Amino acid sequence: MADANKPPLKWSFPLNDKKFSFVEHERERLFIAVSSKLKAAVVALKESWRVVYISIIVLVIALLWALTIQGLLPEELRQTYMVYFNIVRAITAIMLGILVIELVASLITVRLKHLGRGVYLVRNVVVVMGYIAVGIIVLAIFEVTGVSAVAGATVSGLVIGLGLQPVLANLFAGLIILGTGFLKPGANVKISGGLPISPLAFPSYKMFSRDEFIPTLRGIVVEVGLMHTKILSDSGELVKIPNNVAFSSSIVMEEKEEPKTVRVRYEFPVQLDPDVVLANIREELDKSNISDYKVYLEEQSDKNYYIVLVVATAPPNTKVREFRSELLKHIIKVHRMLIDP
Repeated sequence: MADANKPPLKWSFPLNDKKFSFVEHERERLFIAVSSKLKAAVVALKESWRVVYISIIVLVIALLWALTIQGLLPEELRQTYMVYFNIVRAITAIMLGILVIELVASLITVRLKHLGRGVYLVRNVVVVMGYIAVGIIVLAIFEVTGVSAVAGATVSGLVIGLGLQPVLANLFAGLIILGTGFLKPGANVKISGGLPISPLAFPSYKMFSRDEFIPTLRGIVVEVGLMHTKILSDSGELVKIPNNVAFSSSIVMEEKEEPKTVRVRYEFPVQLDPDVVLANIREELDKSNISDYKVYLEEQSDKNYYIVLVVATAPPNTKVREFRSELLKHIIKVHRMLIDP
């Protein structure tokens, strides 16, 4: 009987919520501190590796030039070395040129941050011009004139051109894009094939539709390189397009400064008087300070509905999707007001 009167056992866990949250907070703080230290260590390692890389290049160049001093090598070997010294000069010009180009490109990226994505366009142009200058210097070291260079490159250029046709196509397309600047970082573009706009015929009920389908890649240009153009799509994916494709495709430029015409089609039941519907839509749009618009009764979709078309011009610096959404909201508001007065 005594056991029956005992209170039931209660399992309790001596867990303090405040202490538990404090431990979690300390753990998160420690993780953030360790992550920041690791990032700093990686940056320091990259900088130290860059210094070591530059030091090795400088030492190699200094050693190659030091071998020309009399006494370091036997005279016969030194004379033979001097015969081929133009190769050393060319290697020196290439190495120093690459170092200078990379240094200038890094300075441009750091100093011109206020340009946003346009800094990559400036950087790539400077890099291209730098490599062209290095190539001219190397040709001058070997005393190659323009006529001899063209004559010597005729046959070899044909062979190399056929083998590297895709690479050269992307390279020259990239140079043209960088030179003309018709694709700039930060521009909103749509890239498609040869014919950018086609009628929408599928599925079958769209056979007689006036809708248009544009099979495009839509996004923002992030960087224009020598071989590829990087575009951040609307879905958040970074797409690298070969410059040859970007150069030969149809490109629709979405300039924010230019006004855009927006078309919205909406179905109303035939029980509603079309004159009343059109008048209410005009009144609603006037209240919303939308001035440049036209409202039409376009067609009858079936026995129960007719279609009203609203054509409006979006103000400058306005996104088309947001403006179309605003128009559609006003039309839906009119529809609901007429159904439930």
